[in-house]
Amino acid sequence: MANKKSKLTLAKFNKANLLQGRHILIVESLESKRAVALNTSVFSIGRHPQNSLILSSNMVSRHHATVAWLRYSETVEDCEKNDYSYWIIDGKGKRKRSRNGIYINGEKKSLHRLMSGDLITIGKQIKLTYNYIAYSAENHDFLEYCDSEKAQYNSQKDESYKETIIANDIMTANRFH
Repeated sequence: MANKKSKLTLAKFNKANLLQGRHILIVESLESKRAVALNTSVFSIGRHPQNSLILSSNMVSRHHATVAWLRYSETVEDCEKNDYSYWIIDGKGKRKRSRNGIYINGEKKSLHRLMSGDLITIGKQIKLTYNYIAYSAENHDFLEYCDSEKAQYNSQKDESYKETIIANDIMTANRFH
């Protein structure tokens, strides 16, 4: 049997990663539907005002989940293979889980490698859909729109869930169908 070792480590998300495409969370609640671009190594989600994405719901913990850019390393018989991707972690990790957990595609999980189309459910009313959009001529305008709206969003001092990027229904329909 082959000697197999694997590990996850936090990696730095840099501009070279952005040249390949965009990692986007579509955030749906009873109030709205929005798109948030992931462009950092660590992205926190929860009720606390210092989170990257603030969600105001009684079912959401102060620090409900973390989305992190991780390197998955697997060594099989002295041959190392590396894969970089976003992973979602319940709470802040092993010792600090959220009160109600996270559900990925209907299954409760504490750690999950995000794949395009994954549905993350927080509580009963908040749904996050992860999408990876690779750069191409067809979706260039949409990705430029996300960049300009994200820059405008970052310039605001008072961050809140309601002020994240709004995914215009017309824009979304044209690009994803």
